[in-house]
Amino acid sequence: MDPERALDLLRHTREVAASHDVNATVAIHDAHGHPVALIRGKRWHGPYMAQGKARLSAAFAKSTVDLIEQWSDRPLFPASLIEIIPGGVTVNPGGVPLFEDGVCIGAIGVGGSSPDLDHQIAFEAVSSLGLAK
Repeated sequence: MDPERALDLLRHTREVAASHDVNATVAIHDAHGHPVALIRGKRWHGPYMAQGKARLSAAFAKSTVDLIEQWSDRPLFPASLIEIIPGGVTVNPGGVPLFEDGVCIGAIGVGGSSPDLDHQIAFEAVSSLGLAK
């Protein structure tokens, strides 16, 4: 994930969030879960939440919504990831993978609103740029 491209995605996602009256925190991570770009919204814990969502989504190349559903019958599995994945993860909606030519190139994490709206903002931003799977 190129830093300039990550910054463009970050700015675009903040615009999408603003259209929903949300002052969102947005984190962009590469395919390995490493942070590339981050901007904090109104809440002090936003960067931790958004980065955890992006990191989890990048690790599995799936949205956090899909992962939560996938693990619904195994609640201890996602809990174990909090310590296993370096930097920690946030098992909450708002993480969406980024795809280019069918390959996961990273993920975005959004925080600052309800979990459902965080996911909607992330998915809307990713889809509008043609980076959804």
